[in-house]
Amino acid sequence: MQKYLAISALLLLVLIVAFGGEVLKNRTDNSATIGLSGASTIPIGGIMILSGEGAVWGEASRNGMELAIKDINESGGVNGKQLRGIYEDDGSAPQKAVSAFYKLTGSDHAKFIIGPNWSNTGVAVAHLAEEAKVVMISPSLGVKEFNESSPYLFNTWQHDDILSAKLGDIVYAKGYRNVALFGANDVWVKVQTAAFKKRFEDLGGKVALVYEPTVDINDERIEIQKVLANKTIDAVVMTTDGFGLTVMTARQLRELGSKLPLFNITVDKNILSNCGANCEGMIFPTSLTPTPAFEAKYGTAYDREVEIGADSAYDSVLMLAEAMRATKSEDPDKVKEYLAGIKMYEGVSGHLVSDGKRGFTKAYVLKRVENGIPVTIPK
Repeated sequence: MQKYLAISALLLLVLIVAFGGEVLKNRTDNSATIGLSGASTIPIGGIMILSGEGAVWGEASRNGMELAIKDINESGGVNGKQLRGIYEDDGSAPQKAVSAFYKLTGSDHAKFIIGPNWSNTGVAVAHLAEEAKVVMISPSLGVKEFNESSPYLFNTWQHDDILSAKLGDIVYAKGYRNVALFGANDVWVKVQTAAFKKRFEDLGGKVALVYEPTVDINDERIEIQKVLANKTIDAVVMTTDGFGLTVMTARQLRELGSKLPLFNITVDKNILSNCGANCEGMIFPTSLTPTPAFEAKYGTAYDREVEIGADSAYDSVLMLAEAMRATKSEDPDKVKEYLAGIKMYEGVSGHLVSDGKRGFTKAYVLKRVENGIPVTIPK
């Protein structure tokens, strides 16, 4: 009996050693594969509005970013590596943007981030990029306080004050001299409102009323009645673009009998869809100027039209890839220096010209809403 027990114990020991060795080998092989996979990709983070108001901007940015990553990877990647997109939803809330930044740069080890979409979230994370030495490029944020606050920050979307000043030129050139100005108590909308007012008044126009409510207001009838009571007011200008305030203002103006012409700056198709006939005839300039080739590629990929952020996000990723190839490096310090040296960039979002402060300007197009559709008109 003792002899058989000894043999059984010996066989069991052999099996344990053999099985354990195979497990260890498998674990080692899997770890090597995981390590190789991690080392062979470059994570590109995205902080975007993927829920709530403004989600159409974030979804468009994510789509543009994904399309760029796909095109780059299919053409061989960057320096022998594939790009990998990782996306976080900030819900247009500053604290969520901060959390998204820490997650992307912490557990995801991203050294490059596309976003955020809006100025309130962009300003909230601007100082973090400097501290973490992470390169960020916003595809739709429009205040200079973002890109001019750190050498790690860039904009591929034209600053909001530039287009808003152009709107002043447009309204004045069309013969209007005394306008009501509806804005909002939000960081970038206030910039737009101030830029329009200054330019319009510099030209000799008058802004009879400026209204800047909180973005969650649901009734503007009192202010609208003031506008209608002032018979010298000949147009209404809105600088609320991405917010649903445009829809409410236009609707309540029409409900109260206003026939005043409407002007705005860049608005998205979601707002126009919700606005319906109330926004008919509204004129606005926009920096959304995708090339026909990109429009076709985007439509094929996503079965939808190009929205704000899509073409600019695509260009942002291609700029990063170009910088990494040119420097043969993923070092954010080397990449940011290369990006800062770009004077002009011919992208799918248009002909971009550096302002020397890590932002870009470009030509705009003028649109008028006809049957609910924004149609390009002569400037």
